Amino acid sequence: MSASTSALSVRALWNRAWFLSPALALFTGVMIFGAMFTTLGIFLDSRQLVGEPVWLKPTKFYLSFAAYTATVLYFFSFLSERRRLVRISGHILAAAGLIEIVAITLQAARGVRSHFNVATLFDAAIFSLMGITVAVLWVTMIVLALVLLRSQLADRPLSAALRIGFIAAVVGCGLGWFMTNPRPVQLEAMKAGQQLVESGSHTFGAADGGPGLPLVGWSTEAGDMRPAHFLGLHAMQVLPLLAVVLARRRHLSETRRLAAVRAAGVAYVGVMLVLAGQALRGVPITRWDEVGLAALALVALGTVTTAAATLLRRQPAAAATA
Repeated sequence: MSASTSALSVRALWNRAWFLSPALALFTGVMIFGAMFTTLGIFLDSRQLVGEPVWLKPTKFYLSFAAYTATVLYFFSFLSERRRLVRISGHILAAAGLIEIVAITLQAARGVRSHFNVATLFDAAIFSLMGITVAVLWVTMIVLALVLLRSQLADRPLSAALRIGFIAAVVGCGLGWFMTNPRPVQLEAMKAGQQLVESGSHTFGAADGGPGLPLVGWSTEAGDMRPAHFLGLHAMQVLPLLAVVLARRRHLSETRRLAAVRAAGVAYVGVMLVLAGQALRGVPITRWDEVGLAALALVALGTVTTAAATLLRRQPAAAATA
């Protein structure tokens, strides 16, 4: 592809996004540029926070928001008859997302945690404000998911991917509330009248900042809700992308593509819930006990059963047509 053709493609995408929701399109662009600057911060700022570069968390959030809002814009393209809903949702998502990312960036610049930080009145206010914006984002996602469930799309595999992806994203976002609950040690400190520095944490069974996986920092010594939270939030990108890839396989019938998407959706949601269960039990992602393995086996069984049921359900109709 030539440079001029590539530029035209980018401009066409931008024009389409702007037509769908100027607020969300602008927010997506800001997130992309923000990720560039915070990535530079990782290399230029030597400060560490909870065992990782202070600008790593903002970078991950900028990238995550960019992927999320770009996917929502893609979803909006299927709702051309619901212009008012699209306009209002776009403004709400952009405003709530902007407040959230500004708070995260501000706290990173100060060299303190954004999430769970209640060390001062200002930090507690920032954390509370972030909780409100996440609640607004979550409710808006639920509304969009309900609209999507009622929408009729011609491409059944893509429709299934979008629906399962949005539902998984709603659940994955909701899992974040488990992280905000005070831990037993923190509750004991509150009962003793001590001033809390943090309320809640990513991990269950150990304090944040311990040994973790490279880059993502997911705990390797305790339960961690971030893997399940991450999977859930990005289901709305992974599953539709799978449907698009399968659509390019001309030899696959619609029924087989639908079976593959539904099976992948069951597997994806199942693994997300298993990881959430692991976290709540205090088991790290790197260690699997009998309960975790049994849960994965059930997910595998559900995946195979879903694929078989979808294929078998279409056979009678196919036979009648033949």
